[in-house]
Amino acid sequence: MSLRRLTRRLTVLAAALVAAPLVLSGCSAAGDDGVVTFRFANSPTALSLVRIADELGYWDDAGVKPEYVGPATAVPAVQLLDQGAIDIATGMFNNDIDGKVKGFEFTAIASSMLDLPEEPHMSYFTQAGSDITRENLKAIEGKTVGLSGFNSCTDLVLKRYLLKNGVDLDKVNFLELKNELIAPAIERGEVDLGVFHPPLIGVLLSQPDKFTQAFTSYEDWGPLGGQAPYVASNKWLKENPDAAREFVGVIARTANWANAHPKESAEIAGKTTGYPVEQTTNWHYAPNALLDKASLQLWWDLVEEVGNPLPGSQNLKPEDIATNAFNPYATSADLIESQEFNTSIVTEEQNDGIFETHLVDIEGLEE
Repeated sequence: MSLRRLTRRLTVLAAALVAAPLVLSGCSAAGDDGVVTFRFANSPTALSLVRIADELGYWDDAGVKPEYVGPATAVPAVQLLDQGAIDIATGMFNNDIDGKVKGFEFTAIASSMLDLPEEPHMSYFTQAGSDITRENLKAIEGKTVGLSGFNSCTDLVLKRYLLKNGVDLDKVNFLELKNELIAPAIERGEVDLGVFHPPLIGVLLSQPDKFTQAFTSYEDWGPLGGQAPYVASNKWLKENPDAAREFVGVIARTANWANAHPKESAEIAGKTTGYPVEQTTNWHYAPNALLDKASLQLWWDLVEEVGNPLPGSQNLKPEDIATNAFNPYATSADLIESQEFNTSIVTEEQNDGIFETHLVDIEGLEE
């Protein structure tokens, strides 16, 4: 299927998902070949290890495979998971915290991106020649920042960074725009600073006559990277625990491959998102898809400092939402303390099955 046809199909499915989520509420099931499908919520222009794995052929011989149903937009992904409209999604962890406060039934089972100076989670661009720089952040006062969503990584991380550097946030106009509209708005002078993720970071870096990278998210939160873990419906996990374990294994293999092949993975990122492959960039991912406490705890701090935490969120901790129980490269269900303890690539499975976890009630698991 061509990228154009795939994009059109995903767009139609996304609209159907938002308009009538109950239509999709049937459970995913194993097909005649025994392969279990999972309905995966993801925008066709967003980076995803699921889609990179597709390009690498990792799902071809697996006992689990994705069914792309478009992005969660009007309804949060964690709510759609709880409703049974989708099976797996990925997104910023503050939404997972809010979802747990609301009682939604889902669990975070695999990690995603981290942050490196040369492979940041986010970059902040201005028009070429702007006086807004890392050394002159006060210049943003009285001007407009374009971001793709409030109460998200594009919003919270930047606000905290500006606040730490003496910027009066009340003097900054934060404007919500679709990702693809921010760069043109910078060119026209309608937006003074924009927030971008890969693969668009590479596209803008390739046009230094138009755009300047002022700073990156690494300068605020360092290597933690603000995990956007893969979360799954508890119902799907209960019905398909072995498929969930295999899913996490594929995500881990894909993350490790992408980290070892940054150029090739960036080219795949461009291919799967429709941007020029020679210009795109990719994220750096947590090795072995192992989840850690530090990069998840970061979200409580962010929301408390510059966001709007839901009452009750302060009573939760990472272990109330996330587990390594389904990870074949984990030695226990416990979250590791931080990614500092996860720097080596694990190539051999470290367990024979799924560990017991209080987050999902599955009988007969390893203790």
